[in-house]
Amino acid sequence: MSDDAGDISRAELAEYCRTQAAILAGHLDQRSAELSDLLSEIEQDTADARASLTGGPERPDASAEATVADIEAKQEQAQAKQAELDEYRTLAEGYTDLAEQLAGGSGDLEAVLEFEIDTDAPTYFDTETTILGAATGEDGDG
Repeated sequence: MSDDAGDISRAELAEYCRTQAAILAGHLDQRSAELSDLLSEIEQDTADARASLTGGPERPDASAEATVADIEAKQEQAQAKQAELDEYRTLAEGYTDLAEQLAGGSGDLEAVLEFEIDTDAPTYFDTETTILGAATGEDGDG
């Protein structure tokens, strides 16, 4: 970007938005893999629990109850991860849309700042700095 913040062109802002969307896509890939692993684990745990219950005594024992509780906890984790994925996807799509608007000649630095304020964008980035983060002195802590 330009040295002087007042001289940031729409093209530079569009590139910034595309870069942010790409970074978020990387986060999405990583978190999707984590969710996939967790879902596989839940599936295996469920199969193991089902096998132990169908081949075991009439009444489930404490270990079966603990297994069910563990599966339920993992299902809650999976739901939380899915919600997080949805948030990242929505933010990435927003950056992509904003990049297209900027590339098409509409929007400006203020529009990018408003978008990042409205979406609380800095919280979705690990070490990368958003324009809002740079303006406020707060880097991402995602």
